[in-house]
Amino acid sequence: MQILAQLVGAVGIALLLSSTFMRRRVLLLALDAAGSAVMGVHWALLGGTAGIAISAVVVVMDLAGTDPRNPRGRLVLIASLPVTAVLLALLWTGPVDILAGLGLLGIALSRLSAGQIRLRALSMAACVPWISYGVLMVSIPQIAFSAAYFVFMGVSILRIRSGRWPMPVATTAADAAILPADGP
Repeated sequence: MQILAQLVGAVGIALLLSSTFMRRRVLLLALDAAGSAVMGVHWALLGGTAGIAISAVVVVMDLAGTDPRNPRGRLVLIASLPVTAVLLALLWTGPVDILAGLGLLGIALSRLSAGQIRLRALSMAACVPWISYGVLMVSIPQIAFSAAYFVFMGVSILRIRSGRWPMPVATTAADAAILPADGP
């Protein structure tokens, strides 16, 4: 079971990291949601109740955040904050859980952001408490994933800012309005 859990986790991490290469917000968040769902299965195989709950909340945040101008999606994202607080209280294992809560807060704020660069920068900021969580929990996969996600998102911001990452021709209205919101 341990080997299966690690293989499932590797697939989840691969999906999450591949999301950083997506130019369209909806694809970035769809791959992130898929990766988070797979990570939920990974945590279930390992018996990690908090990991399952966190993964589920991130999936909902990703799906709700595909168009930050959608009032229903914004409501779901805002509602995810007290849900996260309740889950952390119910599944409390110690002060280290505060870092997981801060990481989820960063994820929610990134999904509420109007621009690609802001979404990516806030996702990078969310990695900092997750890296700290990984260090305190002695989770090398968590540290490695969060560090790689941080770097990949940073590189994508640099590519967008330099103009070497143009928006795809076939784009959604949400994506067409989002990139210009970040400025040149």
